Amino acid sequence: MKLLITTQKVDKDDAVLGFFHHWLEKLAQRFDFVTVVCLEQGKYSLPSNVKVISLGKEKGGVSRLKYAGRFLKIAIQEKKNYDAIFSHMNPEYICIAGALWKLWGKKIAIWYNHKVGSLAAKKAFILADKIFYTSPYAFAAKYSRSQIMPVGIDIKQFNAQASFSGANRILSLGRISPVKNVDVLVKACQILDEEGYEFSCHIYGHAPKRDEAYYKKIRLVAGSLEKKKKIFFYPSVSNEEAAKIYGQYDLFINMTASGSFDKTIIEAMASKRLILVCNKSLGDWLPDKFLFEDGNAKDLANKVRDVFSLENKEEYQKTFADYAQAEHSLDSLIDKLVKFFHGQK
Repeated sequence: MKLLITTQKVDKDDAVLGFFHHWLEKLAQRFDFVTVVCLEQGKYSLPSNVKVISLGKEKGGVSRLKYAGRFLKIAIQEKKNYDAIFSHMNPEYICIAGALWKLWGKKIAIWYNHKVGSLAAKKAFILADKIFYTSPYAFAAKYSRSQIMPVGIDIKQFNAQASFSGANRILSLGRISPVKNVDVLVKACQILDEEGYEFSCHIYGHAPKRDEAYYKKIRLVAGSLEKKKKIFFYPSVSNEEAAKIYGQYDLFINMTASGSFDKTIIEAMASKRLILVCNKSLGDWLPDKFLFEDGNAKDLANKVRDVFSLENKEEYQKTFADYAQAEHSLDSLIDKLVKFFHGQK
């Protein structure tokens, strides 16, 4: 079978979307030919049966109408080179060419994991044969044609030694945006510092242009803690670099609310790190001691102290790593995608 994949970006070094390069490598092993159409391309090294076509954002932005025209032309020109379509996080592609794909009898699947559904997503869902998501709180979860999926982590890449620094080192990794609630973490660190608690918090990530004001506010609020060497800010890192970073810290904290399911949570678990999250996507499986109230900095600060004082940290580390392997591996995700496209139950 030949597969067409649409996605935002193909770039193994991208801090946010670099992980998708691993997906493409794995999918190439299971399909005869893979055509990838992306809005923007960067560095990649994919098998010979993968063809990457960029809509050209890396050469300079153009209007959405022009991008749509370029994509529609490609969808028609490449018609004989794909039997089915997998749209990753961008429903706009289905809105543009979905009617033609249905007319041609091509199977359509979309991966969409946002808490709120856009107008484009609602239109795309009408045309899609299957809707994939990872969080039970995602907008897509309510559709009858939807299917919950593993997050899709290359477990071997994140396999680290289970050890602690003894210095209460905290890690946060991801985009710095209001939806990520980095301000809650900074406030929790202020509370811990005021109480005389010893720790250091290390925040990796960048702010997209639209969130630069938020980032500046975060840095301003965290200024005194930076001077005390309690909080450190670092640039964003690639997916490969992140795999080496997790093991340098004791506790990973993710402040994103339920609705989406940040893959960094599973990456940290696969790296045998303890976690603190407010996202309930892990369900009843995750003990309450590793959950804090969404948006509540005081509760987060209390949970940080409690987790660092646990006597059986190593047991939880192994439990987390085993869970990541069993429930959210990339191999498991690829198996489920292949079964769908090949019509297997």
